[in-house]
Amino acid sequence: MPDRYEYLAYLIAGYLRENLTTAEQTALDAWLSERPENQRFLDEMEDTQHLQHKLQAFYEVDRERLWVLTQSKLSDLGYESAARPIRRIGRWLPYAAALLVGVVAVAWLLLDEQRAQTPRVVDQQIADIAPGGNRATLTLADGRTITLDEARDGIVIGGDEITYNDGIPLAVVEENDEVTLLELSTPKGGTYKITLPDGTQVWLNAASVIKYPTRFSGTERLVELVGEAYFSVTKDAKRPFKVVSAGQAVEVLGTEFNVSAYPDDPEAKTTLVEGKVRLSLSGERSKVAPEKDKYIDLRPGEQGIVFGENLSKTNVDTALYTAWKSGYFYFKQTPFDGMIRQVARWYDIDVSYLGKIPQETFTGKMQRELTLATMLDLLNISDAKFRLEGRRLVIP
Repeated sequence: MPDRYEYLAYLIAGYLRENLTTAEQTALDAWLSERPENQRFLDEMEDTQHLQHKLQAFYEVDRERLWVLTQSKLSDLGYESAARPIRRIGRWLPYAAALLVGVVAVAWLLLDEQRAQTPRVVDQQIADIAPGGNRATLTLADGRTITLDEARDGIVIGGDEITYNDGIPLAVVEENDEVTLLELSTPKGGTYKITLPDGTQVWLNAASVIKYPTRFSGTERLVELVGEAYFSVTKDAKRPFKVVSAGQAVEVLGTEFNVSAYPDDPEAKTTLVEGKVRLSLSGERSKVAPEKDKYIDLRPGEQGIVFGENLSKTNVDTALYTAWKSGYFYFKQTPFDGMIRQVARWYDIDVSYLGKIPQETFTGKMQRELTLATMLDLLNISDAKFRLEGRRLVIP
């Protein structure tokens, strides 16, 4: 068996170097004709950018655990224990393409055999669940609700009308002396973008609600948030922009930041990307908090955390908390239950734990456009097993 894998890896590397003999090319063609997946794999190997991306994803998973499993599998097949792989692929990829392809080919073949012998996480007879998309509901001042077009990704609040991003009219805003509140809400599995009356742009994540006025008046620009949103605030030195959510208030003049304040999360987190913000307790919490903890100032790369009546801040990799805006899940030592909450919101599923919540973390970056079955297959690198019953994910 090892000889077969070595030979196929040799053929693939030789094909990419364009130095196969006629007999070797015939052997490779025979393998390619066995099934479509083989040809797709070879096509991916020819795409060096795709290959480097896949390898980078490989090195972002739990390396220690994956390497132990790889050594065990190679030992079963008759190989001696190998040295630990080099971590920084960018330096050596251009100089060792043939060896790299051979290693990847062997790994792919080993994993392919393992997939054939191991039951899939999700029964293929159960309909797969598609990822979320552009889904939201707009609630007007008079109580009317409008289900927004999924073919578009945003709306603009301006003047006396509301339009889609492309200028298509959506609704008329009634002019009067009173400033009324509108509401944009996304369901589980939905995201949408809104441009507020002052030009501030807001990306709303799944299962979130933002309340905002038909126009900003007075000395501040105030919005209310439940859930998660990314803000790119238009600068106005005379009128601070304030986001109130989950017992906290974020005050800025003009900047970019992410607020995650879901009701089922134990903490509210404000992550600053650009500029400067002031984070404070709001509502009842601000009345009981110690004076010295009533507010903290954040600078780029810092995250403010509200936990109960406590305020704190820490340095973070902002990409971990803003990747969703660009269409990615990005985990880094993320606790299992925190990761699953993100997955559940995006795929609009419920989660049931039959036993204790697994005490492990997950590291990796993957596109949010994957189906749930594919996502679960990727998550199967952990000890946890999953069972999908309709739209309920059961974790034994």
